[in-house]
Amino acid sequence: MRISLIGMSGSGKSYWSQKLETKGFKRFCCDDLIEEKLRTEFKALGYYGIQDVARWMGQPFDKQYESSSIRYLQYENEVMDKVIHSIRHSLSHKNLVIDTTGSVIYTGRNILEKLVRFTKVIYLDTPTSVKEEIYQLYLQNPKPVIWGKLFKKGDNEDNMDALGKCYPKLLAYRSQKYEKLSGVKLDYHMIHSPKFTVEKFMEAIQ
Repeated sequence: MRISLIGMSGSGKSYWSQKLETKGFKRFCCDDLIEEKLRTEFKALGYYGIQDVARWMGQPFDKQYESSSIRYLQYENEVMDKVIHSIRHSLSHKNLVIDTTGSVIYTGRNILEKLVRFTKVIYLDTPTSVKEEIYQLYLQNPKPVIWGKLFKKGDNEDNMDALGKCYPKLLAYRSQKYEKLSGVKLDYHMIHSPKFTVEKFMEAIQ
């Protein structure tokens, strides 16, 4: 089985891709592959890990954000092209899982059509009932986020207040895109239950 996991940061993509890896799946972690493309630059800055990728990109109100987000998305497209090519031509692994970034929906029609064609796309849902929980997780453990045109700051509005106001809009927009792209949607509370095993995960996506 060839699987792609999609959803917001904090939805459980990395957790479940790692669980599947323990069961013999070959795992492609797009966050790690994007970081590899930044390795030389990060070494000079003393940066390492996904939180430093977020630090490098910044928030949508930071001066470096526009240029860094453009570069990030360029690297993500390159990574996705390479991963999909590997999956298409893999003869040694029947079971593969792609741990995508939350911004995979911005990679463009060509990549997304291939993702749907060559993998089973599983959406790990983040319903509005957990939007505050997901937002707080984002603040505590920052991830690089492509905001598009969904961040708007009002006159005299504090940066973080604007971020908190716009995050639910980002979540709603992405949820719609993820659901349209996916073949299967898994309930947030179900997959975060301690009783939900890898075996149950596999049953749920059949």
